[in-house]
Amino acid sequence: MKINPEVVVEHVDVVIAGSGAAGMRAAIAAHEAGAKTLLLAKGPCRASHTRMSGGRYNVVSGLNPGDSNDAFYRDTIESGAGINNHEMVRVLVEEAMDRALDLEEYGLMWDRTEAKKYYLSMTGGGSFVRTMGSMDEGIGITEVMLHRMHALGIPVRDFHMLVDVVKDDNGRVVGALTLDLARGVWKYISCAAVIIATGGTSQLYETSSGPSINTGDGVAIALRAGANLVDIEFMQFIPISFVYPPSIRGYTLLEPAHYGKRHLDPNAEAGHLLNNKGERFVLKHDPIRKEGSTRDVLARAIMIEILEGRGTPEGGVLMVPDPEVFEFFLKERPIYVKRLLENYGEPQARMQAPIQVMPSALYTLGGVRVDSWCRSSVPGLFAAGEVVGGVHGANRLGGSSMPDIQVFGRRAGITAADDARVMGGQSVRCLDKARARIYELESCMSKTDGVRPIDVKKRVQKLMWDHVGLVRSGPRLEETLRAFRELRSHVMPTIKVSNSSRVLNREWMEALELENMLDIGEAMAVTALERTETRGAHYRTDFPQRDENWTANLNVRREGRQLKIEKVPVVGLRTPAKERSLVMNASA
Repeated sequence: MKINPEVVVEHVDVVIAGSGAAGMRAAIAAHEAGAKTLLLAKGPCRASHTRMSGGRYNVVSGLNPGDSNDAFYRDTIESGAGINNHEMVRVLVEEAMDRALDLEEYGLMWDRTEAKKYYLSMTGGGSFVRTMGSMDEGIGITEVMLHRMHALGIPVRDFHMLVDVVKDDNGRVVGALTLDLARGVWKYISCAAVIIATGGTSQLYETSSGPSINTGDGVAIALRAGANLVDIEFMQFIPISFVYPPSIRGYTLLEPAHYGKRHLDPNAEAGHLLNNKGERFVLKHDPIRKEGSTRDVLARAIMIEILEGRGTPEGGVLMVPDPEVFEFFLKERPIYVKRLLENYGEPQARMQAPIQVMPSALYTLGGVRVDSWCRSSVPGLFAAGEVVGGVHGANRLGGSSMPDIQVFGRRAGITAADDARVMGGQSVRCLDKARARIYELESCMSKTDGVRPIDVKKRVQKLMWDHVGLVRSGPRLEETLRAFRELRSHVMPTIKVSNSSRVLNREWMEALELENMLDIGEAMAVTALERTETRGAHYRTDFPQRDENWTANLNVRREGRQLKIEKVPVVGLRTPAKERSLVMNASA
């Protein structure tokens, strides 16, 4: 119904923001638990990060007699440099197989051997062959889940951007403020629970493997709502992505393990990485695992070579594949052969010539802090998927994102539906608060002069790539914070949307995204400055060693215009680090 021409109002039990696998799994679980459920997609529902992914899925399947839940748990904690939420990791490894079977029930065809057993491969950092896959990759996962949602009658709203959540005077979430981008209409969706599953923040960086919609919206919305963030200083960069042409710069090219025999044998060689001097530089960083090391080690090693002038003229390094893996690619991953053929040539596609590669921003390791049932610190607000911090710690194992979003997407849906049932039917509340927020957000549409959103967005991405990327230092982080505060205080008030149309206005969407990008970019830079060590994906040139006093998490929450940062014990760790509190002024 329409309350007035400004806002369209709806009412459901549970709103899920995000149409990737985490959001869809949450919607399925909430619906099956009896909740009236609505899923919002910022773009087309089929344009999520899940769809772009390789769809690989780490699991203890019982097919490898040496593997176990304990081994998977240890690999995950080791990869995360010890600061993972240990309780959530245990849930992940114990429930991953059941969720893989759910996907099979929905219609996904996992790759199988000639003996009809699951086909397992290896990923960097794993100690056993335990990664399932599907020839249809992330597309297949997306399609079977979307088909399941349609079969259940769960409504999906394409081009609906979650802009904020609305809380009542008791601090409970009671609604979701959204913009229907296709019509240019504001909508207030009254509800008992909101699940944020909007994905990560990879678009904060100049070179990214993620979709254009991954601008950190959900993390920023949760932060503004009063939720705690955790591990937000950790950003994962995929080591192997396209260097050129510019149209596909940053697109993922799998792991070095897949370009050698190591994808089937943990003791075999991966594809070799060479600098412009022909040196196998990874040996300086991990002489044991070599190119089979974890993503943080490989990405950092590559970036150091590039920054120190030992890269290719195009800004990458050379990966030398094993020609014997060509048949594997042709049969199991033909899309990568096609990409190499179209962009690099037949010798590279056949694994007979070196391939230029570089790191790109892939996965946000930190995010909203939740418990093992996906409850945030704000009543009525839940989160699942890449938007959540804690599961992967300081670095994620390749192949562990997909079980994460299936396991915790389901848990979020169950918990939110239960919460909605306890709250019972609610009337529309706090519409006045939603309207007040709309008036703030509409200001950029009425200016006659100002700065274009895209210009500021490019400035933010450049700052993040140069200073809050793979290689960091105190002075550069401080410079970034000064730049962000300058942008916030002097540039953001002048943002102008020059296109007056309200229908599918990308410039308007970018103006709304900018506030989120600045909020999260600042939180990432502040916590990266505070963590005076090197750990996992966080590398400080001025603090290049790991410090065991930093085997702890950094919590961030907003109090007014300030960011409050707390050093807190790792959940499930028996020897917690000493607690510490720091308050940073976000507007100073």
